[in-house]
Amino acid sequence: MRIIILGSGSYSGTPKPLCSCENCIRARKYPQYKRTRFSLYIPQIGALIDPSPDLHYHLEHLNLRIGKVFITHAHFDHVFGLPDLQIFKEITFYSHEKALEVAKHLQELFLGERKWKYVPLNFGKWYNFGIFKVKHFQVIHNPIDIAGGFILEIEKRKIVITGDTGPEILENKELIDEIEGANLLICEMTHKYSIPKTHLGVDDAIKFAQLVNAKKTVFTHISHSNYTHEELEDKVRDYGYIIARDFMHLSI
Repeated sequence: MRIIILGSGSYSGTPKPLCSCENCIRARKYPQYKRTRFSLYIPQIGALIDPSPDLHYHLEHLNLRIGKVFITHAHFDHVFGLPDLQIFKEITFYSHEKALEVAKHLQELFLGERKWKYVPLNFGKWYNFGIFKVKHFQVIHNPIDIAGGFILEIEKRKIVITGDTGPEILENKELIDEIEGANLLICEMTHKYSIPKTHLGVDDAIKFAQLVNAKKTVFTHISHSNYTHEELEDKVRDYGYIIARDFMHLSI
């Protein structure tokens, strides 16, 4: 099974306009350091996780059909690519009802009527849709009230996506016990240092990965203000973890 990381960056992307930090300077000069806003694609079920504002660019390169869209939360960098899904006649969206309200509003505002479906997922409950199972778990991510991650089970493989989360996720023993040993953990690593109730820093992201002990771990949603890509790779190399790049293909 393949997973494609479409975008590996945080809300501003890298380079951030008007920023002269080391990562932004390098990204303007060398394309391999560019990071578009976070999004990923699961070809096995034709599913997109988080339609970022860079979705048109992602779709240009991906050139594959999308039939399912999972939304971790309704911050602009995770939903504002939704109008670019207009090329698909039928899509089913999955998320908490509060995030779906935003998605439906964007559809109606920019696209009008569509034959799109919106399936609400309550936090902490498993849903079986035949070719896949999903559980939406809640995380703390200020300043938004409702944010979550996903556990997806596809062909007996377990994929975990943390979404944007504060370091409080380290204290969620019930979640950690449930996802321990997952086939793939896709974990945010936004900043150098954690911001309580907002985002994971490098050390806490690594701690969370160690607790989960997934067969493969990839860190993404990386801010321009974080360490350089090479420095991040050095920090995770001894653990066998991976630092995401845009359009990275993973095999599980």
